[in-house]
Amino acid sequence: MANLSLSKVNLSIEKPYTATEPVRFRRYTITHLEDPAIVDLSISPYFYNLDLFTTSTDLVYAQWYWFFGDIYQLTFFVFIGNYPYDVAKYRYEKYLELLPLSISAVVNGDRAFLNNRKILFATPIFVRFISSYPAFNKTVPYGFVKDYVNDNVEVITKKGV
Repeated sequence: MANLSLSKVNLSIEKPYTATEPVRFRRYTITHLEDPAIVDLSISPYFYNLDLFTTSTDLVYAQWYWFFGDIYQLTFFVFIGNYPYDVAKYRYEKYLELLPLSISAVVNGDRAFLNNRKILFATPIFVRFISSYPAFNKTVPYGFVKDYVNDNVEVITKKGV
């Protein structure tokens, strides 16, 4: 489905979270490095470096939402911002390029978690673009978790369990 050219995820899991627990309030901070094939992924109860006014397009955030029963949704957030239109358009287009890698980083970097809850592979993915411009302020479906599984992605745990 997506261009899954991601090769490596540097994973950090912060306590009290583990490689398999919990699903509720499991938050991800995805940091894109200079090499687009390598991504840093943080799993914790909060977002790292959350800055709604940053000019950087290197950060993407994601979180699991539970509705009821076994119904979940994985939502990614990108902050397009309140910049001049040309800057906002550039940011939007840049995020469109990075999103398949960001989603792949979460799915493949947190595989122990997903393998522990196989029902989550069928979870829909949505991306929430946040902008003052209506053209960029929207929520877009991005397929399902299973669409981004890639056994060739190397995961290196830098911190955590």
